Formats: sequence, structure tokens, C-alpha cells
Amino acid sequence: MSNIKVKGERLKVKGLFILLSIFIFQFSLSSCDPDAKWSTKEVDIHMSVNVVSAGYVECSFSTDKEAYYLVAIQEVQEGYDPMAHQKQFMTLAVDSANVEYLSWRHNQLVKGEFNVAPFASHSLQYGNVNHFFTGLLPGNDYWIYAFVVNPETLQPAGKLYMQQVKTTRESVMDIHFEYRIKGAWDYIYPLDSKGEIYGSFPYIATTCDSLKLVDEDYPTDSAAVAYFVFWALERFMIPSKAEVYYGVHAVENDGYQSEEAFEQGHTYYTSICGYDGSYKQTTVYKFTWTGESCNLYFVDTDETNLLNLFRE
Repeated sequence: MSNIKVKGERLKVKGLFILLSIFIFQFSLSSCDPDAKWSTKEVDIHMSVNVVSAGYVECSFSTDKEAYYLVAIQEVQEGYDPMAHQKQFMTLAVDSANVEYLSWRHNQLVKGEFNVAPFASHSLQYGNVNHFFTGLLPGNDYWIYAFVVNPETLQPAGKLYMQQVKTTRESVMDIHFEYRIKGAWDYIYPLDSKGEIYGSFPYIATTCDSLKLVDEDYPTDSAAVAYFVFWALERFMIPSKAEVYYGVHAVENDGYQSEEAFEQGHTYYTSICGYDGSYKQTTVYKFTWTGESCNLYFVDTDETNLLNLFRE
């Protein structure tokens, strides 16, 4: 009798487990309903341009309903009115984004990253977004635009939202950088005029062991720094190749930033600059790795003066 009772209890538990599983499955189906997560009908996109500089534009986007949407920027084409050809313009924009995605996916696969993002998570925005468009030309006219996209069919939905801006001739950035080392970590801080971290500003940072510069036969500090700055930053003239950072850039020195782990007693250079069409607020630190501190070596906001390093 006791065995029968135990078996009966097990059957009850098993039955409850099956019912619970069915409930969870049905709930998951309802919660994964696309209409519950995103919409393509009657979605309004709110777009505001926050900062326009020589090489970047900072914008904010939001939607009144949960939706996926594409944001982009491109040079103004004289004689063509996107608002008069909205369907054509949006379709071509999605096609262009898909081409960029396929190129990115291929590069990830080559690197061995097999679990790459789906198109929507890579190319489309969702919710409230603060976005930087970088690598722009000074004094140039651009269209900034956004529109809703169906993430399943990759088809545009709704209307086109667009605003035209003109980048400034000179940079309007008011940012300086601080660099701190503590323990096995180094930190880069872009700070605004109030001394607060400007969490979205795009910038570039690269570190190099001075021994590599000695091997290249650069006899003086100034020659080494000049070589390092231009060697490290010249590749960023092509925006698509730039490794751009935002906010606080914290790195454990295990090979990610410096290409090799920092070694005790070795001297390093770290170059940092704002990414604003050209190099801004170029800052170079020279320090001997102790895991405790680093000293400012060179700061310049004038690229002409930077060239004088070659002449010392």
C-alpha cells in the first residue's frame, strides 16, 4: 500500500509538473508575441539634435510605442528630395544597413565569433537612444533620419523622419582627458568643462611599449612620441577602422589594450584623443608600469605644435 501511495503521489507531482510546463509554455508564447514587444503601425519617432560639431553629431531618439527603428546619417544629395520619395529612400537605407551587417558578420565569423547578432540587434535601435554619428566632414551638410522597421521582414514601416544639419568648421568639443592607473587596471576619463564624465563622447586610445620604439631607433623622447602619435592614430583617418570608446574606458592590462600584458618596470606611452573629424585634445602619457600611477607627458590641442616634436 505504501508503494502504491508513493507512486500515486509521484503521479500527482508529475501531472502538476506537466500542467505547469504547459502553462509556462503558453505564457512564453504569449509573452513572445511580436505585438507585445514591438509595433510597426502608428509609431511616432521623436528626434532631437543635441550637439553639432566638426566631425560628429549627437542625437537623441525615442518612440511613443515599443518599436525597432533605423537611424542613420548621410551627405545631402543636391536635386534629390527624400521626403518626396520616402518608400524608395527607406528601402535603400535598409538595404545599405543590411550590406554593412553582412560585412560585419563576415568579419566576426573570420575572427571565430560564431554566435553573432541577428540583423535587428546589430543594425536597429530600440527604446530611448542617445547616438553619435562620427567620422563626418567639417562644414558639410547632412541628412539625419529615422524610420520604423519590421525586424522580421526587414521592411520599412511608417513614415520617414528627417532633419538636415551642417557640421561646424571647427570643433566645438570642450573635453579633456584624465588617465588613472590602480592595481592591474587603467582608466580613461573624458571630462567636460564642469569636471563631469561625458559618458557618450567618442574618443580613441592606444598604448605602446617604449621598447618597441627603441627598436625602431627613435633616439629622443620627442621623436618617439611624435612617431607613436602618428603611427597609432593615422589608421583612424578611416572612420570604419576606428576603435572608438565612450564614457569611462576601464581596461585590465591582460593584453586587450596594449597587445600584451604590462610588464613591471617597462615604460609605456598611451595616446588619447577626441574623435571629432580630426584629432582633438591629443594627450600622451608616458609612465613606467608599477601598478600605482602614471604621469602626464605631453598635452596639446594644436596639431601644428604636435608637428614640432619632429623638429626638436
